[in-house]
Amino acid sequence: MNRIICASLVALLSLVAAVATAADPKKSDPGDLSPAGIFRSTNIWTIHLSFTSEQWEAMEPKPARGQQRRFGGNWLQGPEGGRNGLMAAQGINFDYVRADLEFGTSQFKDVGVRYKGNGTFWSSRDGLKRSLKVDFNQFVKGQKLAGMSQLNLHNSVRDRAGLNEALAYRVFRDGGVPAPRTAYARVYVTVPGKHEKRYFGLYNLVEDVGGSFAEDHFKTSKGALLKPVTPNLFADLGDDWKNYNQTYDPKGRLSDEQKQRIIEFCKFTTTADEAEFAKKLGDFVDLDNFARYLAITTWLADLDGILGPGQNYYVYLHPKSQKFMFIPWDQDQSFGQFPRGSQEQRENLSIQKPWSGENGFLAKAFRAEPFKDLYLAKMREFNESLFQPARITPQVAELADVIRDAIREESTDRLTDLENTLAGKTVTTSVGPGFNSTVKSIMPFVEARTKSVKDQLEGKSAGQTIGPGFGR
Repeated sequence: MNRIICASLVALLSLVAAVATAADPKKSDPGDLSPAGIFRSTNIWTIHLSFTSEQWEAMEPKPARGQQRRFGGNWLQGPEGGRNGLMAAQGINFDYVRADLEFGTSQFKDVGVRYKGNGTFWSSRDGLKRSLKVDFNQFVKGQKLAGMSQLNLHNSVRDRAGLNEALAYRVFRDGGVPAPRTAYARVYVTVPGKHEKRYFGLYNLVEDVGGSFAEDHFKTSKGALLKPVTPNLFADLGDDWKNYNQTYDPKGRLSDEQKQRIIEFCKFTTTADEAEFAKKLGDFVDLDNFARYLAITTWLADLDGILGPGQNYYVYLHPKSQKFMFIPWDQDQSFGQFPRGSQEQRENLSIQKPWSGENGFLAKAFRAEPFKDLYLAKMREFNESLFQPARITPQVAELADVIRDAIREESTDRLTDLENTLAGKTVTTSVGPGFNSTVKSIMPFVEARTKSVKDQLEGKSAGQTIGPGFGR
């Protein structure tokens, strides 16, 4: 009898411990290296990168020369076949170097590591803590972590509280939009003679949008994954794919049929009259996905993406439906924290005309009733559910509790911004080296934005539009 009681007690205590561990968001299983296990939003992983002195030096970007503009290009496009973005357009390229990586208790030899980012690199280029991309099979083919070949380590230099990406991507996912998963990572670096397991800080660990992402969300990785950089999305650039290639920056080799489908839609968008465009837009675009994506993007006042200069998002051409679907990216200055227009303008950003400057594709889409009606319905649904302050507040508090110690160890300034975020005070965002601005923290923005969107939906307000460029 005593044995039975003891066994039962042990089983009960084990069950209680298991439940307690599952309920505690700060605890994670270091052996769970499945994608779902890695990307629990409250996980903080320990990452240690080891470089030789030569590798560390080789990773430092060196300006390219002789960069040429292309037909259909713009100021954010890089050289043909290379990266796009602010740094690439200035001739700054990032090369992979070899490094050894410890991820939790797992070890990897000869992974590829390079700097990443554009505005974030510009803001952090004079410091040690820069955003990083890790490619497990850059030098060792077939090497992966939980079936994933790449990871992104974002330095949150423009979101010192470190909350925006995790919260924004969660909203997208909860709203039915394919979006990256996130966690956090304490990153340490060793370089002989320079750094001995030096703590660089707390990074946002962000799932890569690539083949495994497409397989997970679309059940196939055979579609065309694009990362457009253009303020004139789906504009007719002629019949030759070379005029489109850098603008749409395909992540992988495209078939002739995929290239033709993109060109076909660009010609349709440019030449179709209003009635034909409204009637056939759904033949080219997954309207449900686009309405959800654009409703959330607009609500967040994300003005550094499709609503602004036309960057920081992905488009996936599904191989079965032959329709384009949208995927968010680069959410570190969401919740109205990208300094385009004034704070008041961002809080009251028009839901009828949210883009800044001219945008032919969005303007035409917003005049197409099949899309516009669906978009406004999703905006109303999300404003009354996903974005309610009572829903966002505990998410902010949960993440802040998880990352506070890691941020305290890194930086007093970051800790101040985290505590100010919790207190609803203004926070600091970096626009460039030596150029910071203050913006409303998440919850005051959420409260103001919820009211503004409600008033616009009820016809009590027209909202505010924002012109091109920065500032007022």
